[in-house]
Amino acid sequence: MQSFVKQFIKQHDLLQPNTTIIVGVSGGPDSMALLHYLHSIRKEWNLKLIACSVDHMLRGDASQGDMKYVESYCKEMDILFYGKRMDVLAYKNAHHLSVEVAARECRYHVFKEVMKNHQANCLALAHHGDDQVETMLMRQVRGSFGVSLAGIPVKRPFATGHIIRPFLCVTKRHLEQYCKEYGISPRYDNSNMSSDYVRNRFRHVILPFLKKENPKVHVRYQYMSERMTEDQRYLDQLAKEHVDRVILNESEQGLRIDIGSFLKIPLPLQRRVIHLILNYLYSNKGLSSLHHSIHIEALLQLLQTDHPSSEEHLPNGLVVKRSYNTCVFTFNIESDSINAYQSILSIPGTTKCPTGSFTVELADVYHSTSNTSNTFYLRMADISEPLKVRTRSQGDRISPKGMSGTQKLKSIFINEKIERKEREIWPILVDANESVLWLPLLRQRHYKPRGQEKSAFIKITFLPTVKLGRKTE
Repeated sequence: MQSFVKQFIKQHDLLQPNTTIIVGVSGGPDSMALLHYLHSIRKEWNLKLIACSVDHMLRGDASQGDMKYVESYCKEMDILFYGKRMDVLAYKNAHHLSVEVAARECRYHVFKEVMKNHQANCLALAHHGDDQVETMLMRQVRGSFGVSLAGIPVKRPFATGHIIRPFLCVTKRHLEQYCKEYGISPRYDNSNMSSDYVRNRFRHVILPFLKKENPKVHVRYQYMSERMTEDQRYLDQLAKEHVDRVILNESEQGLRIDIGSFLKIPLPLQRRVIHLILNYLYSNKGLSSLHHSIHIEALLQLLQTDHPSSEEHLPNGLVVKRSYNTCVFTFNIESDSINAYQSILSIPGTTKCPTGSFTVELADVYHSTSNTSNTFYLRMADISEPLKVRTRSQGDRISPKGMSGTQKLKSIFINEKIERKEREIWPILVDANESVLWLPLLRQRHYKPRGQEKSAFIKITFLPTVKLGRKTE
């Protein structure tokens, strides 16, 4: 076994001479074998070892006994020891996590603390080849995406250095034999036999079948893991080059992308662009990225569809909304702070509403060129007061200039490619009979004033204070 591990360490550049290594030790056969192995080569590499043991407080005296066993062993072998008890159940309840995830987060929190205190170069963990097979299978079944499918990395940045896993080239059986050969009496965690945990079901049902078909299946999976990691990193690098090209703008709430630019990206990279965007948004909010391949495929379909308006809801409250040629990723839907409203128009005067202000002035004359997208002239004698500004109602219609008959406001919004959230808050000018006179920035009621009497007209100017998808003139 030692020769396999030595070759693996050199192949992946896991150790450097004259370094400080924190060793995660639970007291089980895997971590005890790792601690013993590193201790056996400490003089050759001039290594400083510090054993770190975490009691998760899940098994009462048994788990505390594990930590005391490691402490006793380290004292006997003259290895520096650091142990800490962590209330995993309290952490689990406070953060709404599974026991497995809570235990891992607590454990890695302690590892990081010890590494920083000792300015260590490496954190050595005892994951082995069987763990690799189980992890890769679990992630495939769960629907992981990208480099996550490659399983457990041999080496990755962590705290003040790197996490290294020198035992990914050997199996559980190798490590148990190693312990017997060197007279190590490890502790055993009975929870590893429980079928309540997903990993245990893979370990006791799937793994034996694979080993029966190929006793060296762990070698094949490790090879596959390393090649997948290389491929995925290269593809992710290509995808990163496209991300900035598709993002139109971003804010604290999220970002907006251009769908046309996105669809020009090669399909294999489109998935990775989505993945990178989601990772970026979640990490910016300090949230865990809980999205899987099923979410990426759903967003890919949303972006590729011909339907102009649709949305998807992702984990941790992320909402993705498509509206015509753009798509918004946000944790805080913009529509939402503005509710339906209605205000009586002051004539003359200024009337404010949640989306802007309407200013009414008396006008001496009216010219056919006077009306613009944000100004509207009316003859007082031809309207029914009071005039009101409100949000749209079911069935609202207008008789637009240049058309015979009426047109639904909904159709106008669709034709003008106005986003749903903007339609719900768009101001509409109506008279006392609820007849729509003006859809500011978009349409005016067909109106032909009679005569040119002095002071017979009013000029209404609308100035928006929120984004309504149109520029004023």
